[in-house]
Amino acid sequence: MASRYTSRLISVKFLDAASPTPDEIVVGPGPGDFTLGDTNKENAERIRVLDRGQFDGFVLGDDLEQEVSITIGVKNETLTDGSADRIRDWIMRTGNFASAVSVDPTVWAFKCVVTLNDGTTSTTMTLPLVQGSVNFTEAKEGATMVFSGTNNGTIVVA
Repeated sequence: MASRYTSRLISVKFLDAASPTPDEIVVGPGPGDFTLGDTNKENAERIRVLDRGQFDGFVLGDDLEQEVSITIGVKNETLTDGSADRIRDWIMRTGNFASAVSVDPTVWAFKCVVTLNDGTTSTTMTLPLVQGSVNFTEAKEGATMVFSGTNNGTIVVA
């Protein structure tokens, strides 16, 4: 039977741009449904060029932007706190993360590191510039928030 990375073996965390020790928060709890949109070798749109109706090659267009989302279970605790880490505070840059350092000078944006680790093999994907928003959903099984955003910049895989 082949080994596979499952949500039990994957963690997601957000990091700010502070140096040398960035603020960070592990994203969770949740069902393990992180999604990341399409990318390619160039991290750019590939535009087909025609010469009088016949294929003549490609040129690169705009950089790609990857959609990012993850469902987060809402713990029985305050949604905001000035002295304790709260995921909503991270996303809104409030509370304990009000002084977090953005990776972009115009909007609140941060790095996202996805770690796949089965105890033997560990690998990461680092999304360099993620920005977005969060929603809230009530449910019998437990309330959730869904972070939805976009990544800009080339994903670093190590």
